[in-house]
Amino acid sequence: MSTYSKKEIAAVLQAAEILNEKGSSQKLNISEFCKEAGISRKNAYKHKKRFTLSLDSLKEKIQFLEREKQKIQDKLKHAEKRAREADLYWELRNILVTLNNDIKKNGPGWTPERQKLTDTFNEISKSLGVKPHNFWD
Repeated sequence: MSTYSKKEIAAVLQAAEILNEKGSSQKLNISEFCKEAGISRKNAYKHKKRFTLSLDSLKEKIQFLEREKQKIQDKLKHAEKRAREADLYWELRNILVTLNNDIKKNGPGWTPERQKLTDTFNEISKSLGVKPHNFWD
């Protein structure tokens, strides 16, 4: 069993590749490192492949995450729109309750307050695509 974790082995191999690419005088003998770690070169490179992300795979992951982020933002916008609509429908309900209570209390007929409530009702209805209503005809 190796005294190094799989991630540590991957990091050492990646560091060795970077040193070699940069032409460093500090060369790491991979075979000796593998012997010291108690693993085969084949396993060492498997660990490296598994734990080292390539630039292309990072770009793919970023693109995937951006698409998922956009989906979540779209769902959030839809949910916010539905919540606003629900609030407006609740407001319509409250106006109707207020009108009904006023009629029960003061009798039928037109009053400036009822007209104001009707205008508010129709303004909200229009924003929701609901047909306006004239309560006094």
